[in-house]
Amino acid sequence: MKKTLVTAGIHGSEIGSVLTAREIKGWIESRDLPDVEVIPEVNLEAVENKQRENPRDEKDLNRVFPGNEDGTRSERTAHQLFQKAKDFERVIDLHTYGKNSWCVPYMLTDLEKDYNRNFCEKIGLKNAVQTGGKEGQLFIETSKLGIPSIIIEAGGAERYRDELEKVKDAVLSFLIEDYKKIQEEETIFYCHYERLSPEEEGFFEPKKEAGEEVDKGEPIGLLNEKEVRTDFAGFILGMKTTGKYSPDDESVAAVATRSSS
Repeated sequence: MKKTLVTAGIHGSEIGSVLTAREIKGWIESRDLPDVEVIPEVNLEAVENKQRENPRDEKDLNRVFPGNEDGTRSERTAHQLFQKAKDFERVIDLHTYGKNSWCVPYMLTDLEKDYNRNFCEKIGLKNAVQTGGKEGQLFIETSKLGIPSIIIEAGGAERYRDELEKVKDAVLSFLIEDYKKIQEEETIFYCHYERLSPEEEGFFEPKKEAGEEVDKGEPIGLLNEKEVRTDFAGFILGMKTTGKYSPDDESVAAVATRSSS
């Protein structure tokens, strides 16, 4: 059994994660590490078109795992990757936020499973967030098999190099013994997070930044010049940038609450 599978490009619009995975793959190949496999462009046709879904069937690949070998293009891709992932001891799936939004680096997984919680501590990024996750996601389905599995979110679709560099360094520090070590930080575990998605469409202007704390009821931004507030105190994982907002396909912010343990 191989040790670690690193994937990116499940969503083709998240080019930053693809570029980060390519850099990680270059390091792994230069060290000839057979126990690690990196797939930077899982959803190749979507990456080539820089769109979230596969253009052949318009399906979100990260909603159809474990897939179907006789299904649509996305379902077949999911089946092939899932069969491969079952042969690994752990899975890291790299993602970024979409266009016109960005986030600080954070790990997303089912922290109620001890093996996922321990995995987060070994990676060395500061923020780990609990999620039961939507069915059909790679990390959810492999985690069900007892395989430590996480998503790492960082940056935005096409920029925020500093955030992506932190992810690259953290993953490589975990995979390569003599790689430059990142400054170790104690992992902060968040027991819950929510994406704030007001029903009204319009122009959004942020008043807070990703990486900042927010109090209950504190405004995080203006939507059509009206305040958008949180229902609980927490840590802002990600934030939409200034511009047009549509509730059908995005949120204005993601806010997490800290675990007491």
